[in-house]
Amino acid sequence: MFLERAAKAQSQSSFDVALYYFANAVKVNPQEIAIHEAMYACGKSFCMGGGKPASGVDVKSLDGPTPQDRLAVAELYWMRDLNNVDRALDMLHAAVKADQIGFGAWAGPKVFNLLSVSFRDKPNKKMLLRAKNLFVEVNSWEEAKLCIEQALVIDPSDIQLDREFKQILANRAIVASGFDRVDGGTGNFRENVRDLDKQRAMEEQDALTGSAGSEDRNLARTKADYDANPTIPDNIQKYCTSLRRMGTPEHEAIAYRTYLAAFESLKEYRFRMAAGDIKLMRAMRQLNVAEETAKAAPTDATAQSNVARVRKAVLDLQAAEYRERATNYPTDRSIKAELGRVLFELGQYEDAMGCLQIAKEEPKMRVSAAHMLGKCFAVSGWHAEAIGEFKDALAAIDASQAEREQHIKYDLMLSLIELARSEKSGQHARDAADICSSILRKDISYRDIRQRRKDLDELVKELG
Repeated sequence: MFLERAAKAQSQSSFDVALYYFANAVKVNPQEIAIHEAMYACGKSFCMGGGKPASGVDVKSLDGPTPQDRLAVAELYWMRDLNNVDRALDMLHAAVKADQIGFGAWAGPKVFNLLSVSFRDKPNKKMLLRAKNLFVEVNSWEEAKLCIEQALVIDPSDIQLDREFKQILANRAIVASGFDRVDGGTGNFRENVRDLDKQRAMEEQDALTGSAGSEDRNLARTKADYDANPTIPDNIQKYCTSLRRMGTPEHEAIAYRTYLAAFESLKEYRFRMAAGDIKLMRAMRQLNVAEETAKAAPTDATAQSNVARVRKAVLDLQAAEYRERATNYPTDRSIKAELGRVLFELGQYEDAMGCLQIAKEEPKMRVSAAHMLGKCFAVSGWHAEAIGEFKDALAAIDASQAEREQHIKYDLMLSLIELARSEKSGQHARDAADICSSILRKDISYRDIRQRRKDLDELVKELG
C-alpha cells in the first residue's frame, strides 16, 4: 500500500509525499533493500528539484518507540537533505541500532562519497572516526579503511589508529576473498577486489555528489549511456546530473538543452521543470552578482538601480515558471506556496492570497503560508484578517519552526497597532504592547523593537 502511494506521488513529482510513504514502507519492511533503493532515487529527484530539508512536523507521525521507527525517521531526514553528512551518519547509526546491517552496507559507499566531498577543503578527524566506527558496524570495510587513511593524513602520529588500519585491511581482504561467506565463497582475491572496485565505480556514478576526482569519470560514463540510448529517462537524468556537477556554464548549458530535448521527445514535464530550475538558478546568480556590486558601491546610483532591475526580472521569471508548474501540477501545494511568495514580492497581493490559501491547507506549510497570507492582508490594509492569519501561524508553530516566531509576532504587533489607530482601540494597543514586550525580553536588538516599545507606551496612553 505504502509503495503504491509512493509510486503514484513520485509519478506526479510530489517527491516529498513519495518520500513520506517510502519511509512508512521502511518501518514495515526495513530489510528490503529495494525499498531503500527506490527511496534514494526519489530523494535525489527531491533534492535536485530544490526540495527543503524535513522539519519535525514532517517526521512526527513516523516516530515511534522501536528501532525500526527511528530508522524510518532518520532515513527520511537524510533523504530530504542528501548532502548533509550529519544526517547521513545519523541514519547509519539508526541502521545499526535497528540491526539492519545489510541496509547499512548498501548505504556505506554513498555515505562515504558524501563524506569525502565535504572534507575536500577541511577534513575533520572527529567526524572521520565517527564514520569509521559506523562503517565497521555495518561491515563496510573499504569505507572504514578510507576513513582511517584520511584520519592518518590529519594526524600521522596516532599509533592506535595505525594499528586499527592494519586490522581493517585484514578484514577487507577477508571480505574481498569471499572467505567470510557461509558457503566458503568462490573466486580468488584479485577477482573479488575487482568486484569491489566495480561497485565503487557504480556508487560514484549513482551518488548525488561525487567524491574527489570522480566527476570526469561520471560524465564519461553517463554520456556514453545517454548517447547509446538518449530516450531512456534514467540515462537523461544521470547525464544531466553529471553535467551540472562539473560546475561550468558550458556544462550547465548542455544540461539545459538536453533537458529541453528530453521534454520535447518524451513529453515528461519533469524534464521541462529541471530545465526551468537551471534557468532560475542562473537568474539568481546574476541577482547575487548585482547585489554584491551594489553593496560594494553604496553611493553608485547605477549599481543600485541595476539591483532593482535585475530583481524585478528574476521575480517575473519565477512567476512565469511557477505559474506553468502550477498548471501542470495543480495539486502540488508547495508550488502554490512558491508562486504566492513571488506574487507577493511583485505586489500582486490578491493573486498571492489565492495561492497561499491553497498552500495553507498543507499541514507542513501551514505556518509559512499563513504568515505570508497575513502579510498580504496587512499590506492591503485588511488588518483584522491579517491578525487572524498571524495567530493561526503562531498556533501551528512547533519546536522545529521556533525561529519563525519572532518574525510572526512582530508582524502581528504591526497589524494590531494599525487596527488600534484606525478603531481607536485601547485593547488592541495593549495587545500590541504585550507582544512588543515579549519580543523585547527575548531579543532587545531585534529590528526597531526598542523604538516600537516607546511608541506603544505613547499609543496606550493616548487611547487609554
